[in-house]
Amino acid sequence: MDLTPLLAVLALLVAGFPLAFAILRSPFLALLFAPLAAALLSTVAVVLMLVVGGPLLLWIALVLAAGLVCAGWLLRRPGEPVPYGGWRHALLIVLPLLPPCLMIFEPASRWDAHSIWWLHAGYFANGSEYARTAIGSPAFVFSHTDYPPLASAPVAAVWSVVEPDFRTAQLVGALVTVSAVAMLVYLVRRTLARVSAWVAWVLAIAVGLATWSNVLYAVTGGLADALWSAAFAAAAVALLLGADPLRRPLLPLLLLTVAALSKNEGLIAVAGLAVLVTVRGRADLRRAALVWLPVLAGGAWAVLVRVLDAKSDITNGTSADQGAQGVQRFQVTIAAMWDVVGLVLVGAAVVALVGALFLRGRRRAAGLASDGWVWALNGYYLVVLIGTYLTGPNEIEWWLATSVQRVTLPVLLLATVSIAGWVAVALAGDGRAESPAAREPALLAAPRQRTGDWPDPRPPAVPTTTIRRS
Repeated sequence: MDLTPLLAVLALLVAGFPLAFAILRSPFLALLFAPLAAALLSTVAVVLMLVVGGPLLLWIALVLAAGLVCAGWLLRRPGEPVPYGGWRHALLIVLPLLPPCLMIFEPASRWDAHSIWWLHAGYFANGSEYARTAIGSPAFVFSHTDYPPLASAPVAAVWSVVEPDFRTAQLVGALVTVSAVAMLVYLVRRTLARVSAWVAWVLAIAVGLATWSNVLYAVTGGLADALWSAAFAAAAVALLLGADPLRRPLLPLLLLTVAALSKNEGLIAVAGLAVLVTVRGRADLRRAALVWLPVLAGGAWAVLVRVLDAKSDITNGTSADQGAQGVQRFQVTIAAMWDVVGLVLVGAAVVALVGALFLRGRRRAAGLASDGWVWALNGYYLVVLIGTYLTGPNEIEWWLATSVQRVTLPVLLLATVSIAGWVAVALAGDGRAESPAAREPALLAAPRQRTGDWPDPRPPAVPTTTIRRS
């Protein structure tokens, strides 16, 4: 029996757990976030390797040591556990995600996984000189060598220690992506703190499961689309819907960094979200400015690969279609997008319109910000996506057939978040009932001696109580 995949999983959990625990202060949620934390650390190691030189394994060891120091520093600072951090809550996040994850047993045969993400992992694992040569080689233009490294970096880190194997790569990529989906479920649940626990959990799980709706193999097939989309949507939930989004910014900022360093369209989407968060938090621009750090991280990678002479068939050309051909290209693009997300967008728009007409006051009582932020973000991404298809160099029908289902996943997730928000508002009551902890079913209540004090997040005008929460 080959134990390499199991060892790879354990390596990701062990590498990422200290930093994840220092951020979340919950061992159970830290286990869920650990693969993403390990992916971020391995990405830092890849970037340092490309900039300074040397073997990847050396930089991984140095970055892991720095991660331990950072975790120790965070743990020495005053902190409190995040809400919904008990083991029962972790199980509620994980168990519903297991059935679609069974697709991990399908063969590791996806074209993009082999020709982009695992190819990149292969040249990262071979050291700085090999990687620099591959990134700048015209022979690898088909591989999008300008793509950010986060989806490939943890695979490269594992391959630096064990014999390269595509099944191991598939498992590592799936684990990192499921970690992002788990954070999406968690942050939706945390944002819906004033709703009945069962309603909030059902809605949060439904949003997480929507990650599989466009492309069933996106999570377990070795691709990066579900990874950055789930991380991006999770950060959007925390930063645009939460009542006080900048009170706990570290987890959303790390998720934005994941999105910006996973794919080029992720960086573009993160930049749009940063603008909206800055506008929303304009009363405290010093804190709101933190959201630009992930944009800077993604921009730094873009500069680095240009210095290394990376080339891409998309970034190095534009469409020559003009006039009637341009109109036809637009019509074909809109038709393809409609087939994938059109009905979901229309349904979400209807729900949002009805909610805005009849439930606006109750939305404030439910502790949710305006749904307009989510729709502004979704509209921005749609415009950028359509513009990319119109100006890109590829033959439009082939390009849409091979990508539109994957790249519209953020659109679907944001539409699902909007629907979940209004359903939660409709079922939240008048907002003056008992505290969120009191509404949590006894089955989910963890021992009180393990928790910290948490204020009820209602606005000042509404009476609050200090409660104990897991």
